[in-house]
Amino acid sequence: MKQATILMGLALACAVAMAQPTIDGRNIPSEFGTALASQTNYTGFGDHTGGVTWGSELDQLFVRCEGGVLYIGVTGNLEGNGNAFHFYIDTGRNPNNTFTLTTGCINCSVQGMSGVVFDHQPDWVLGVNRYDDGQGNDNIYVDLHDLVSNVSTYLGSAPTGTGDGTLTGGDNTVGVRAALDNSNEGGITSDPNNLGDPSTVTTGMEVAIPLSALGNPSGRIRILVVLTGGADLGDPCHGTYMSNQTLPALNIGDPSQQFPNVAWVRCPDPPFDSFPFSFQVSAPGVQYVEIDPCPTGPEGDVNGDGCVDDADLLMVLFAFGCSSGCGAEDVNGDGTVDDADLLIVLFNFGQGC
Repeated sequence: MKQATILMGLALACAVAMAQPTIDGRNIPSEFGTALASQTNYTGFGDHTGGVTWGSELDQLFVRCEGGVLYIGVTGNLEGNGNAFHFYIDTGRNPNNTFTLTTGCINCSVQGMSGVVFDHQPDWVLGVNRYDDGQGNDNIYVDLHDLVSNVSTYLGSAPTGTGDGTLTGGDNTVGVRAALDNSNEGGITSDPNNLGDPSTVTTGMEVAIPLSALGNPSGRIRILVVLTGGADLGDPCHGTYMSNQTLPALNIGDPSQQFPNVAWVRCPDPPFDSFPFSFQVSAPGVQYVEIDPCPTGPEGDVNGDGCVDDADLLMVLFAFGCSSGCGAEDVNGDGTVDDADLLIVLFNFGQGC
């Protein structure tokens, strides 16, 4: 009886830990698990500490994909002066490492990144910027950009720090959710000689993107997150003011090197004398994270047939102990097939059947 009670307790704990993320910008590491990228570069957009109102940074990147929804969590801060987080998503539709976007200008900074050369081939961008007028109006504004079809859609806005990821006031028939909690005062600093610890941050931006909003991709998904300032689209040189904060970090291939702000990404000025900016040329390492195809069935549906049953249980049992390249049997995505994965299947047994 005691052993059965312990097993049930483990199952419940596992189920709670792996529940779908609550889109509120809070408790991000505990909802997502292991970070896929961590910041190793100081922030050139100011440090949000000591009660100041400024400061933007990207600390860690978390991604989960389940039940037909792509969940992305970014710990950090976003200043309320129009600074933006860009989520560059590659689902395999774009044959090129760059794009030309001419539509939509709620989030002009995405349009201003046209011509930038990426390591991956982004075909979608979710752009989220924040404006705080200091008079009680503090909101994030969200756009979805189809880089292949050259179509931009304003999805709506949500108030900062309320824990509500519902977007209103836009055309959000695709059902995207987004929320920002800007309360962090730790993590990465603005001092290149004293970086701080990005793993101490638990709050920031969370988004949930139904795969149907991305054309129902069936292959692997690659993601890069970039922090930018505003855009000066009227100046053919300027474009978008890009920070030194990306996830993966700009210096992921050489953590000993600290990168300053890229500044105007279309302007051939130092420190990056390039037109336009190229992640391939100017940033070492691989500038994206990659996740396996997203299951569309319930959690624990290992074989993707929409039902959690004996077949899924057997797949996990046969792969038990795997610690490299485990595939869908690694249900919680922590790199190993173990008790945690088995318990997820057991807890959800019968779902979708």
